This record gives sequence, C-alpha cells and structure tokens, in this order.
Amino acid sequence: MNILNESLKEPAKEFFIDVSELALDGLLKKISDNTELLKDIPGIKWLFIGKEAYSVFQSAHFIKKWSNFIGQINAEKIGLPTQKELIKNLSKQDSERIIENTVLYLDRYQNGIKAKLLGELFHQTFSLNIFTPDEYNSLMFSVELLHPFTGIKCLKEFYEYRQSMEKETDKNKRGDIWSRGAQLDYSALSTSGLLRLPTGASTMGNLGGAYINDIGVKFYEKVVLNCIN
Repeated sequence: MNILNESLKEPAKEFFIDVSELALDGLLKKISDNTELLKDIPGIKWLFIGKEAYSVFQSAHFIKKWSNFIGQINAEKIGLPTQKELIKNLSKQDSERIIENTVLYLDRYQNGIKAKLLGELFHQTFSLNIFTPDEYNSLMFSVELLHPFTGIKCLKEFYEYRQSMEKETDKNKRGDIWSRGAQLDYSALSTSGLLRLPTGASTMGNLGGAYINDIGVKFYEKVVLNCIN
C-alpha cells in the first residue's frame, strides 16, 4: 500500500495532479525537475534504475498512467487516514499482491483512460465495497482487453441496448429493438468478458447477437460513468 500512500501525500499529490494532462515535452520536463521526489515513491523509483531498464518515453508514459489512476483515488474520495483500512479484509500478502498486479496491469494498458477506469474500479472495490476483490482482479483483465479507442463507445451501445430491451414491454417494439441490437458490432469487446457472446442461435428468445452481461452492466454504471461524466 506504500505506493498509494506516498502518491497521495504532498508534494507527490500535487505532482501527479499536474502531470495527468501534460503533453510529452511538458511531462518529460516535469519528471526531470522532480526526479528525486519520484525516486522516493515505491513502485515508481524502479523507473529510474537505469536507462536500459526502461526508456525515458516508457517511464513518462507509465507515470502519466499512474497519475490518471491515482487521480480517481484522491484524498477527497478516500481520505489519507482511511488508507490503512482500504483493504482491511484482506491479508497483508493478498493486499500487496493486488497492488503489485495493479502496477503490472497499468504498465500494460495502452492509454490514460484505461488507467482512470482502473483507478475508479479500485475506489469502488476497496473503498465502497461495490465490487469484490475477485471481480476487481477479473475486471483488471477486462480493462486491458477493451479496444483502446472504440471499446467504451461499444460498451455504451450494448448497455443502452440492454436498457431499452428491459424497459420496453410491447412485444413488437421489443422485436424492433432486438433486431437493431443483434446487429451491433462487438469486436471491440469480444475478449473483454463484459459481453455474453453469440452461441449460434439467433432467435429473440435468446436475444441473438451479443449482449452485455451483469458484470458488464455493473462495470459501466459504477466505473465508466464516473470516469466519462
């Protein structure tokens, strides 16, 4: 948990707030001016072991993703006094493994929005208990497998499709909604685990096409909407 605690303390907190939206040139200068500060943060200092271990560009990219992640876990949401209780129901070993896996997944994510999604997921899981630790671990993988440019838009389309189907009671209108929804392109989410994929049949009884599953709905409502609104 040290990497979280240290990232939320002054002046590290100010640094991460400042760099989240910086362009590469400004980001590199900010990192250069704050190298000693970053070297004191567990989970960040390894970026500065040596040029051969991690390129300057990769280091900057990771720091920007960490900034987006930590921006969803800030003092306003989870005050620093509660940090020690954040994963109170898990053993020290399990909590350390979760943080370690979180850092590893952030390193693999392609962009900042995925880092923000993971930060919000972390907050919803370990502060609000909306998700279980098992769901958190599973959804870390789901976030990685979202298409980096069209994944969120695609998830929104499937969410709205399901909402429309569940709200409509008229059989004919449901048929029209189903017909349009069954044509949705699910390739941006095909391996994410957030959809129930087609199994071959295409009747209205089994909805046809792909369909957002329960964990996909929960993820969209509790995580995505809190990041894009």
